[in-house]
Amino acid sequence: MLDVAIVGGGPVGATVAALAASSGLSLAVLEARTGPSGDRRTLALSDASRERLEEAGAWPAASATPIRSIHISQRGGPGRTVLDAAEQSLPALGYTVAYAALEAALGERLARSGVEVRYGATCEEIRLAPEAAAVRLGGGEEVAARLLVIADGGASAGKIAGIAFAEKDYGQEAVVGAVRTDRPHGGRAYERFTPQGPLALLPVEDRYALVWTAAPAEARRLLALADAPFLAALQQAFGDRAGRFTAIESRGAFPLKLRTVNTPIALRTAIVGNAAQALHPIAGQGLNLGLRDAAALADLLRATPAEAVGEASMLEAYREARRRDASRGVAFTDFLVSAFSDARRIPTWGRGLALAALDLFPPARRAFAERMIHGAAP
Repeated sequence: MLDVAIVGGGPVGATVAALAASSGLSLAVLEARTGPSGDRRTLALSDASRERLEEAGAWPAASATPIRSIHISQRGGPGRTVLDAAEQSLPALGYTVAYAALEAALGERLARSGVEVRYGATCEEIRLAPEAAAVRLGGGEEVAARLLVIADGGASAGKIAGIAFAEKDYGQEAVVGAVRTDRPHGGRAYERFTPQGPLALLPVEDRYALVWTAAPAEARRLLALADAPFLAALQQAFGDRAGRFTAIESRGAFPLKLRTVNTPIALRTAIVGNAAQALHPIAGQGLNLGLRDAAALADLLRATPAEAVGEASMLEAYREARRRDASRGVAFTDFLVSAFSDARRIPTWGRGLALAALDLFPPARRAFAERMIHGAAP
């Protein structure tokens, strides 16, 4: 029997394993994919997440682009502010990293640590008992562990009795792609709020990663446009603060929803990352919140004797450690989505006043940046 079985080998599940690898516990990662994903997404990681991944020995420094400042504004109204790494006494507020690069760094770290990663291990059934959790895999094999960690985005959590999800459909889609402009980005990211939702540009090497929120019909229209009219529409929506848009590549779209689990723990089970809370991409909080889940759980694993791993007292300690940050992270992103896209909730002038206040009062600006980087204080 294993001490810890982790279902899901994405960034959060692999980080749990990497951080807990020095604990002396027996660990295995069970991943449904048949090999590394090769996912081409760009991830936005806070400086605090960079610290956690460095601690795990899995920071892909060579492929990370620093975000040294974030320009925040709204379309159709006054107000703007700039968050700056120097004001926080940091080299960067955050970083962009290719999913595949982070996946490779974590995979290499687990290989060096001797943590078993089993690809093609599809979770078909979960059985929980007071003494252990058991996972039946697609081939009929059963894996038992003192603690089961669900980190597969929620695909397996629904197999546990009593686990349920609440879902909020924002009625939006994120149009994504890689865009180039006629001027260097200088490590600056942009978050521009529009009546349809936020429009973000994140610096990635010599280009930007685009996340453009739109109603589903508008997202389909934008995807159907040829490159030139797409860039013209983007220029009109965003303005020229980042320069003139010159090229767009790898367009795609995905629906935006908020999904939260009713409890992050069950008998002999902890639920982490997107399996516990899947957020709107506004302010880039989702994966960073999940990595804080991973760090908190790994801290407990390192501090808990093997025979007590997965017991109720440990799981309650995990729930309490994550309660405040998780609930406030969900509330924070949900509030930003509604506050900056629904004029009935906060009028344009009110949003402009809030942005102007951040710009005029450095302590408020520093507190806001601290909240984005580190999450809610425990």
